[in-house]
Amino acid sequence: MRIVVKQNTPPRLEAPEDFTRFSIALDERLQGTEALALAPVADFKSEEGTHAWVRPDAIRALSAMAGDPEWDAGFAAMCAFAREHGWIGPNGGIRAHIDYLPETCPVSADEFRRAMRKFASGVCIVASGKGADRRGMTVSAFSSVSAEPPMVLVCLNRTSSTHDAIISADAFSVNILGGSQEDVAMRFAGQGGLRGADRFTDDAWQDAEGGAPVLATSHQSLVCTPVSSHQAGTHTVLIGQVIATGDTQDSSALVNYDGVIKATTAQPSAIQ
Repeated sequence: MRIVVKQNTPPRLEAPEDFTRFSIALDERLQGTEALALAPVADFKSEEGTHAWVRPDAIRALSAMAGDPEWDAGFAAMCAFAREHGWIGPNGGIRAHIDYLPETCPVSADEFRRAMRKFASGVCIVASGKGADRRGMTVSAFSSVSAEPPMVLVCLNRTSSTHDAIISADAFSVNILGGSQEDVAMRFAGQGGLRGADRFTDDAWQDAEGGAPVLATSHQSLVCTPVSSHQAGTHTVLIGQVIATGDTQDSSALVNYDGVIKATTAQPSAIQ
């Protein structure tokens, strides 16, 4: 397993099931500030050069497999092996070698946007809250994560006035819009000047399980409870477990492609 620490992103754990190797990959731009950069997961002393002492509780917090009996047994065996070889510090940290990741040169924001415009995606309203506390925003960054258990993710712009309300809610809905609901997409994208609960002008919005508002006329709706959230650049990646779905409405979906929102209708497959 390897803990990856990059500038402006939270630490993450790669290959949590691999107990045969253990290291830290650190963004080379953070060289010279290791103690601060690694503070969430490890203790670092400059005199120890390219090693740090990683706290076991930090590894468990980063691993989605923590709590699984097989993973817990493997992790305990790894810690025992490290202890036998003197790789456990006085504070219980596990010794890990630091590899420095070379700085990469990303494309410009404009170049990135031009490329992503060529990816056709559905258009959704992510919403939470009740009554005057209802909040919602239009998103295109929505994807399934897992079928067992059923989980999805949405990416929410942190500059949006609705971001904090959705992130902190006990439940949220993802409402996949139908081909005739372009006006709804535009309203929740901020066009028309309506804000907050005033955007929920349609009587078709109903309070569903967990208190999340659901658009009954949407192409499809899902109600989720939050599992985790992660800051990534300008957005928050919110992962939720699906606890309810609505009935599919309309025969067409609203699609965002090349900067244009339009309806699309599924065609029968020619493959038999």
